[in-house]
Amino acid sequence: MKIKRSIFKLVLLLFIFTVSAHSIAYSQESKKASKSQKKAEKKKEKRIENQKKSELKGKKRHMKIQDKKTRKRMKKNKRKGSKYVGKRKKGLFK
Repeated sequence: MKIKRSIFKLVLLLFIFTVSAHSIAYSQESKKASKSQKKAEKKKEKRIENQKKSELKGKKRHMKIQDKKTRKRMKKNKRKGSKYVGKRKKGLFK
């Protein structure tokens, strides 16, 4: 009877130990994963922001290089194009 109790206690103790060790191990990994995910997210946002800035700089530089008549024509075509963006007909095949 005493041997059965001691074996039962030992098995119970081992079970509790493995469950608690398992949960501790996974909780630490998730924290590390979330930190690395946050870093990756910040890096991605910064890269997207830099791409937008460089694109804007490129557009400004392109406009600056053109002569006055060309800039006027570009602005006129841009306004004309934006006027008809929403009024396009749907194609036959889609």
